[in-house]
Amino acid sequence: MTLTSRERVARTLAHEEPDMVPIDIGSTAAWFTDTAYERTKAYFNLDTDGDHFRLGENSAHYDDALLDLIDTDFRHVYVRPSQADWDAWNQSDKISFVDEWGIRRLRVPSDYGGFNWEKVSNPLADATFEELDSYPWPDPSDPVRIQGMAERARYLWEETDYATAVRAVSHGLLESAWELRGMEQLLVDLMIDKPFAHKLLENILQVQIGIYSALLDAVGPFVMVVQTADDYGTQTGPLISPALYREMIMPYRIRLNEFIRSKAPQAYIQHHTCGSVYKLLPDLIDTGIDILNPVQPLAADMDPARLKAEFGDKIVFHGAIDLQEAMCGTVEDVRREVETRVQQLGPGGGYIIAPCSNFQADSTVENILTMLATAREVGRYPLSNGGSS
Repeated sequence: MTLTSRERVARTLAHEEPDMVPIDIGSTAAWFTDTAYERTKAYFNLDTDGDHFRLGENSAHYDDALLDLIDTDFRHVYVRPSQADWDAWNQSDKISFVDEWGIRRLRVPSDYGGFNWEKVSNPLADATFEELDSYPWPDPSDPVRIQGMAERARYLWEETDYATAVRAVSHGLLESAWELRGMEQLLVDLMIDKPFAHKLLENILQVQIGIYSALLDAVGPFVMVVQTADDYGTQTGPLISPALYREMIMPYRIRLNEFIRSKAPQAYIQHHTCGSVYKLLPDLIDTGIDILNPVQPLAADMDPARLKAEFGDKIVFHGAIDLQEAMCGTVEDVRREVETRVQQLGPGGGYIIAPCSNFQADSTVENILTMLATAREVGRYPLSNGGSS
């Protein structure tokens, strides 16, 4: 039995085994950095430019034409840059610009060729509590953000068989707070200036709720997955303790997830967080998430088999294909990586194959195509070791 992509993903999200493990390239932190994107386009002699929908980011384009060539199960709708960001971008030298949050972004050379965008200012580093209300926060209702997305979502849902996912706010509450305040100062705020931290997080939450509101009002009935993000992990453990997370961050995440659910009750909520977040997973689940991305397998405590055993009945796992070693190694390294992750996370459904971040400049086209081909080969149910029919 061969299912459509949408049917395949629906069964997977319901923790049932479909015909094969679905593949998602193009979601939050599961796409191509610009360098890898240009290299892969050149391999296929693809002359499209994609949609430049993330200004000043290292994976700034989205391209259905490339997804058609590599044959994946998802297509995506997404928030576009605001008019303020477009204006700042078009008036800049494309080496540096100040985004709508007031953060300066600088283009710097990459060790692997091409370049990266880095955030190099913290505009609220010295702000007082009173100044938070007078700060020029982004306008979430800017209609440019959702231009064409209602039509795109309806087309994908009614005219194709793909699973559909919303890409919205790229940076989460904690991330945005440290970008505005500076990491060290924000961590101090969370510990000893809690009123300031709460006010900052509340203001960020209101911007994000506004953006999700505009997008989901336009596309809500036509999406299966709503993607959110907020990085909480380092390579060795969480950025903050579970107790501090529960006190200072979790209430805002719950409110955001509840709002998303009210706008798209049929959709599953995906949460992206890099790094070692095993100690936070019970709390993340309690915020109302359904899907965890990217399942970084080489981070401390993030052994996929352990995560599947402990949490596999509660959340779907998205990602898990290692970029730190496997995807920059040999073709055989890639094959072993995909085979291992499918056997660890695939039994019983509940696993969507994707890289554990955007494909980097050191991920060769050969390795990317090997990953996809191996996923299709070894990801068919019943799995050879552990899957059931």
